[in-house]
Amino acid sequence: MNFFLFLFLFLDDSSIDKIGIREMYQEATSNEDACIVLYELLKNDSTINLFSSKSAFYGGALSLMANYSKNPLKKLMYTKQADHVLDQSVNMDPKNFDARALRILFNSKAPSVFSNRGELKEDLYVFNQLNKNFSKTSKYNKWIISIINEVQTNPAP
Repeated sequence: MNFFLFLFLFLDDSSIDKIGIREMYQEATSNEDACIVLYELLKNDSTINLFSSKSAFYGGALSLMANYSKNPLKKLMYTKQADHVLDQSVNMDPKNFDARALRILFNSKAPSVFSNRGELKEDLYVFNQLNKNFSKTSKYNKWIISIINEVQTNPAP
């Protein structure tokens, strides 16, 4: 396990910042152990419902847990929870870059029974508007923007 992720296990809720969550999420997309650490960290965060970005990353972690799960019932449970949490994060702050980006990823990859193509179109529109004013300098920002651009180029059926 990455030392960076191991360190986060010992930090209290107030020390979890946006940059740390973004880096952890990026690593979690290709590393199941990192995903479990992020999921557990956010699941136990007492401030999750106060911040749209934290809520969005929790929804993203749930979505990744569904992806990694081999158990069909757990996959279904995580997917339903991810959909609900991501919707809540967007409702909490409709102009939140992270909430829109992670809901786009969910809706573009989730099975059609769970995906909301109307939300996907709306999120892509809002994301593009937000992207015009968003700093693209960080490694995470470049990474997430490139993924969203690919979703726009190759939309799901």
